[in-house]
Amino acid sequence: MSHRIAQFEATLKKAIAEILQRDMADPRIDGFISITRVKISSDMRNATIFVSVMPQEKESKNIHGLRHATGHIRTLVFKKMATRTVPRFKFVLDESLKKQAAVMEAIHRGLEKTPTQQDESPSSDDADTPDTTADTNAQLDIQTNDPPASED
Repeated sequence: MSHRIAQFEATLKKAIAEILQRDMADPRIDGFISITRVKISSDMRNATIFVSVMPQEKESKNIHGLRHATGHIRTLVFKKMATRTVPRFKFVLDESLKKQAAVMEAIHRGLEKTPTQQDESPSSDDADTPDTTADTNAQLDIQTNDPPASED
């Protein structure tokens, strides 16, 4: 991806987010809508806008409202940005945040089920066991300090 496209994606993302936050009066667009990323085609004629909607119950209503207001949003973006043309928008629900939240929740549940290990003083059985890491390190030192065997 070229630097120009990446820069335009960032600018477009910011402009759309500001418009959704300040300039939209559509009753279908409510709740917390965030623009997660913008993907512009290489010819810069089409843009896919990935959105996340909270709460989850309002997703379909908000996506429908965004798709219906695409022309109006595009006009507002054109007025806000200093560009000759604005790409056509396609609003898509971003599922990646849901997947990340599900993974984090599963990790959290797994951590809750795992008993925590407390630092305990070594038991009498552990005191009799030699420290194997020190022995291994000593053996490595011995092996690395020996000169190579000559092949005569």
